[in-house]
Amino acid sequence: MGPIKRIAECCGLWLAEGSTTSNSEITFTNNCLELVDLFKRTMNELFRGESYNQRIYVYSKTGEKVSLPYGDCIINYYIHKRATKPFFIFRIASVKLIKKWNQIVKEMLENKDSYPYILRGFFAGEGNVHTGKKSVRVLRISQGKPKKFIDNLLKEFGIKFNFEIGNRNYILSGKSNWDIFAKFKLADLHPNKKEKFWRAYNSFKEEHYAKNYIIQSIIPLLDKPYTSRQLSKIFNRSMTRIQDVLMELKKQRKINNFRVGSTDYWTNDLDLIIISKIKYRYLLFLNCPKQTSEFAKYFKVDWRSSFRRLKELENLNLARKLNNEKWIKIQTQKRIQAI
Repeated sequence: MGPIKRIAECCGLWLAEGSTTSNSEITFTNNCLELVDLFKRTMNELFRGESYNQRIYVYSKTGEKVSLPYGDCIINYYIHKRATKPFFIFRIASVKLIKKWNQIVKEMLENKDSYPYILRGFFAGEGNVHTGKKSVRVLRISQGKPKKFIDNLLKEFGIKFNFEIGNRNYILSGKSNWDIFAKFKLADLHPNKKEKFWRAYNSFKEEHYAKNYIIQSIIPLLDKPYTSRQLSKIFNRSMTRIQDVLMELKKQRKINNFRVGSTDYWTNDLDLIIISKIKYRYLLFLNCPKQTSEFAKYFKVDWRSSFRRLKELENLNLARKLNNEKWIKIQTQKRIQAI
C-alpha cells in the first residue's frame, strides 16, 4: 500500500479517535496496538526530518508494563481502573506539526479518491460489527451526533444509513451495505473487526454461494496469515472444501503457504516468508559462516536437529551450505514473519 493510502487511513483513525480540537499536539487513542503502530509509523514517515518528541501513554487496570517495540519514544504507564484491557495514547507535542496535519486532513477530505481509506480508518476507530439472534447483522458507527463529513463519506459510496440519536450510532443495515463494505474492504483495517465482518458477511443464508464466491472472498482475507482450519470456521465450510480452494489459488500463484510445525499458514502476500520462531532464531545466530555443530551446541540440541532446521532454511532460500561445510545466510528482499 502506498503512503498516500496509509495517510488517508490515518486521517480516518485520527478523525475517529484523535484530539481533533487541539492546537498544540497530535494524539491518537486506541486499544489495538496494530492501529497505534500504523499511526506511529505513518507520522514518523510523514514528518521525517522534523524535530519533535513523541510519547506513548499506556493505561491499564493495574498499570502493567506492556512490552512495546519502540526505542524512539518515551513510554509512560498509568492505572485506569475502568480499563477492561490496556489502551494506548500516541502523542506528538508540536504546534507546527498539528497545523501541518490539520491541513493534510483537510486536503484528504476534499479528495474523493481518498474516501475509501478515510472511511476504512474511521470505521476501524469508531465502527463495530453487530450480530445477534435471528440472523441480525448490522454495521454501526458510534458518534455523539451526525457529522457532515461522515454523511458525505457514506453517501459517496451509496451506503444507506440512519442516525439513532438515543443510541448515538449511525446504523447501516441491509445486504447492499455489506456488499459495499466487502467490495472496498471498509472493515479490514482493524484485525478483530475485519475477522468478525467477514465471518458475518459469509453467513448470509438467503444467497447461495456462486461458483467462484469462496475463491474471491478468501483472497482479501489472506493479507494476514490464516490456517485452513480458521478459514473453515469463517466460511462455515468443511476443511476439505477450503483446502481445495486454497490449492486452486496456489496453482494460480495468487497465494502461498508455509508450514510451521505441523500447521500450514496461507497468505496472499507473495513477498512474505513465514517461518517458526526457532528458525528465526537460527537466522539471527547465522550472523557469520557457521558449522552445524555450532548451532547444535548453541541451541543445546543434537546435530541432526540443527541440520534439519538449516536444511529447511535452505529450502526457503534463506541459508546455503558452502563447500567447507559452513552455512551462510542468504540475503532476501522478502519480508520474514515468525509465528
